Amino acid sequence: MRVLLITQYYPPETGAAPIRAHNFAKGFARRGHDVVVVTGMPNHPSGVKHAAYRRCMAAREERDGIRVRRCFLYASPKKTFARRLLNQISFMCTSFFGSLTVRRPDVVLVTSPPLFLGITAWLIALVKGVPFVLDVRDYWPHAAVALGQLRDRRIIRWAERLEMFLYRHTAMIVAVTPSMVRLIKERGISEQRIVLITNGADTEAFIPGGRNVDADEECMTVLYSGTHGLVHGMDVIIEAADILRDDPRLRFLLIGDGVAKDGLVSMALKKGLTNIEFRSSVEPGELATAIHGAGVCIATTDGSEFSRGTMPVKLFDYMACGRPVVAALEGDGAEFVRRSCGGITVAPGDPERLVEALKRLLDDREHREKLGREGSEFVVRECSRRILAEKMEELLDKIVTAERSLRGRRLPFRRYLAVKYSLDFVGSIFLLVLGVPILLVAAIVVRLDSRGRTVFKQRRIGIHSHEFTIFKFRTMREETPDLATDLIASEDVDYMTRVGRLLRKTGADELPNLINILKGEMSIVGPRPALYNQYELIDLRRQTLGDLVRPGLTGWAQINGRDSISLDEKVRLDAFYVKNCSFLLDLKICVRTIFVLCNTE
Repeated sequence: MRVLLITQYYPPETGAAPIRAHNFAKGFARRGHDVVVVTGMPNHPSGVKHAAYRRCMAAREERDGIRVRRCFLYASPKKTFARRLLNQISFMCTSFFGSLTVRRPDVVLVTSPPLFLGITAWLIALVKGVPFVLDVRDYWPHAAVALGQLRDRRIIRWAERLEMFLYRHTAMIVAVTPSMVRLIKERGISEQRIVLITNGADTEAFIPGGRNVDADEECMTVLYSGTHGLVHGMDVIIEAADILRDDPRLRFLLIGDGVAKDGLVSMALKKGLTNIEFRSSVEPGELATAIHGAGVCIATTDGSEFSRGTMPVKLFDYMACGRPVVAALEGDGAEFVRRSCGGITVAPGDPERLVEALKRLLDDREHREKLGREGSEFVVRECSRRILAEKMEELLDKIVTAERSLRGRRLPFRRYLAVKYSLDFVGSIFLLVLGVPILLVAAIVVRLDSRGRTVFKQRRIGIHSHEFTIFKFRTMREETPDLATDLIASEDVDYMTRVGRLLRKTGADELPNLINILKGEMSIVGPRPALYNQYELIDLRRQTLGDLVRPGLTGWAQINGRDSISLDEKVRLDAFYVKNCSFLLDLKICVRTIFVLCNTE
């Protein structure tokens, strides 16, 4: 399998994003896959490009047997909204051209944020004719809104539209926390298209070791490692250090960088604290040594609604090294600590409770060892980066295998769909213009014939099992149950209107579907969209890959029995179409549709 991984952040940069990307790439390469990484010039999180890359517009290198292509991006240590935007958009553009030169992959994996990078992945997948998978590390733009980075409502609405566009076009969405899975589902995305693959620890580099401090030893180190950001609520650490300033048994070590670091250093200096030390970010090997040297490790957040949906990566590294954790967290992070039995949770922003937990562990060596042992076993069992990389590999392999099973066309399946939609768009405009007189007459007679709306709206299931609203001329009375046509026909009551019966025979009731085609929700040819409550049909189509194409105005099942055939037969016909779809077959269906309509009694 050939994998193209597009990510703005990659080693030698430090932090959760580059580590996650590198872990996946290394895991793919280890299992014999051909991997190419397209990434930016190293500058995160400081915003200053590493010295070796400052004069480079592009670079090629190899890291751990992985081919890496680096592209130019704008970087600045000043983290204003405009500069962040320029940073992300510049890489969106350069990564597209960098990816164009890569040999056609089987699948594209892209990490977000930045959300703009999804546009690059979508375009590259379109050009190469392959599926792309969206790895969502932060729930953007909602995270940016929660952090106050986005306030303009117009920009927020635009960003949300982009988010939904990518969700609809990606083959699969990967989320890193349970809360993120829930939030994406609330956006109307099918649960079957979301996979949870959390962050984890390198259990080959981060292993239990070092010393576990006894209560009678001179001093125990309390370690915090990772990004010093606004959402991390690290003020509580400074306040806890202030409370413990006269206790010689405890000292604090904070390793990492971020936008909040200068403020934290100033706060510690103003309080005159001598029991706290700040260090810059370090390489993983050096970080493991620092964790081994600590008696207790801590993780904090600010307790905001946004932070409740996060799971700090540092937790995995702490536990992998066999260190007990004090977690000033709520939500997913706190639940992870409780489930692992690897630490103690306290309320965020409460220095007294944090101090109380630290003293408890300081005085109870047996409890420290128990927490460290159980946390380490849990991470090795469920959160090893090797295991997580294998999960991602299985997901990509499943997608690629499904795509390879689709045959019957000269163009690759994804390229066929792209060209088909272009033809659908042009064709629907032509049909709308040509059919204006029919649309007007139909609208008038529907309105005059019976009480109710002229245009009927209904929830339907489309490509990738995504829900959308279909538009049709109303052919039933207003009190008609919201059921499939064949189920309504089996009832004793006749809900069909006089004009509706004529519209159904001629197919004119489907003309407003052209609006759905223009919106990209439907195609001229494809399986007819299922009702939102036809759960069995939706599930069977998903199992037989019938939801990989847009639903159609007409389809293979429509010209081979329509509502008179059984559910199993309809699914079989839909599956046949998806696995054999081509422009020739589409043309055949269109021609036969005309004959079917003309021969309708």
